[in-house]
Amino acid sequence: MLPHSAADPSADPSVESIAPGIRRVRVPMPPGTGLPFSNAYLIEDADGRVHVIDPGSPTPEAHETLRTALGGARVASIVLTHLHADHSGGAAALAAETGAPVLVHERERAALGLIAAGLPAPDLEAWGVPADRCPELLAAAAVPTSPAALLVDEVITGVLTDGDLLDLPGRRLRVVGTPGHTSGHLCLHDEEAGLLVTGDHVLPTVNSGLGLGGPTDTNPIADYLESLDRVAQLDSVPQPDRGGLRALPGHEDPFTGLRERCSALAAHHLRRADEVAAHPGGTVWETARTLTWTGGWDALAGFTLLSALRQTAQHRELVARRA
Repeated sequence: MLPHSAADPSADPSVESIAPGIRRVRVPMPPGTGLPFSNAYLIEDADGRVHVIDPGSPTPEAHETLRTALGGARVASIVLTHLHADHSGGAAALAAETGAPVLVHERERAALGLIAAGLPAPDLEAWGVPADRCPELLAAAAVPTSPAALLVDEVITGVLTDGDLLDLPGRRLRVVGTPGHTSGHLCLHDEEAGLLVTGDHVLPTVNSGLGLGGPTDTNPIADYLESLDRVAQLDSVPQPDRGGLRALPGHEDPFTGLRERCSALAAHHLRRADEVAAHPGGTVWETARTLTWTGGWDALAGFTLLSALRQTAQHRELVARRA
């Protein structure tokens, strides 16, 4: 059990009440990561215990923010939407302090096993990457094998699968598998409360990168489009008292209009597929240079450039399959 904090969690500006028994914690991210915070969600069950979803980054500042928000509550479980460090990195420290089990989707657990074993570097030569850009891309590709990811691997104590109900007395929180961003990404649906924890699957304004969880036997973009449709269907049930299903994302702020956002994200990727189809020849690098990127091609570097190239390769594969 966490020692009681002297701070009053209700007065903490990083904490927001979302619904009865559900709070959002804005967990700070390290400087230079592009976004100021990730969202952890604290869900209280009928026994007064708290279940933490996505405890955030593996930094002292992030951990202290979460500890203060918990305020000495009994932590019953730690659930991870996916294994990127800004969502899962704080799991090891929190599990060590509380003894709470750490749960992930079974596909995410299997992918982390591959990452821990060491992933092969991307074939930059086959992608046609100029030699002077290779060092930064190889450095970016090494990030998933960071000590933080391996530390999470050591504390995972259970796996979840599609349709599972979490062990939360007094609540029905169901696992919805949503591969795409990573192969084992999951969302959590509280139908009675009209809420869906979306992790990085659906964000209100940011387009999440795809295929960022290690190698898969399927096309991450095809997986993502199917996952968007699955989530959109959850927002088709009329909820006149709430104005629709409320999405609790991994970054930015909670929002409604989930079905419309899923449609916009799908349209974005289908437009990108059309762009790729219009340039069937050349290398992945040459094709990527012709595409429309939010900040412009010249602004891409390191991880964002690697992600752009991977998604271009995935789109080329998707277009080839549909030809």
